[in-house]
Amino acid sequence: MHHSFLFVVLLLLSTSRGFGQQTQDSIVFGSCTVIFISQDSLDALIKERDSLVEELLLYADSFLGVPYRYAGRSRSGFDCSGFVSTMFAHIGISLSPSSRHMENSGRTIADSIIQVGDIVYFTGTQSRSGITHVGIVYEVLEDDIIIIHAALNGGIRYDSLKSTYYKKHYFKTERIAAFDIEHRYKVKPE
Repeated sequence: MHHSFLFVVLLLLSTSRGFGQQTQDSIVFGSCTVIFISQDSLDALIKERDSLVEELLLYADSFLGVPYRYAGRSRSGFDCSGFVSTMFAHIGISLSPSSRHMENSGRTIADSIIQVGDIVYFTGTQSRSGITHVGIVYEVLEDDIIIIHAALNGGIRYDSLKSTYYKKHYFKTERIAAFDIEHRYKVKPE
């Protein structure tokens, strides 16, 4: 069921009719297509998205305590990007296994609208430049954001974006297209 949903979403998102061109069911602004659907269809897409996010996080939870291993992509050990790409692959979404190449897999979003299932990017960790670490938003609290990730010193674990280390190295957050329902779909005007 999840794979057919993703196929339909990706098919709809790949529709291109030209800049600013409007049809009865969509409007295109550059590379962004807004698709007009019924309220019932929007509610169904949100419900399906929420189910995928829940499955993603439950699966990620099952790896808590697995050790860090450079280039690891299994229960014997993960690195950060191997963990994120493996978790998303479980729900049928393919991401690069490299943190540097994983960047731009989704739409960059404002910190004020971060949601569970979003991907967080960090720079300057491990004495390197560029994107050097990634994680998945696990919980959004009133004054904090909790991520699940593969940490060099502790393996798969939760951490706060408010912690000194992650706050210092935080770069941005992205939302993949399959989770970006409210941005891509609007209720069809009457």
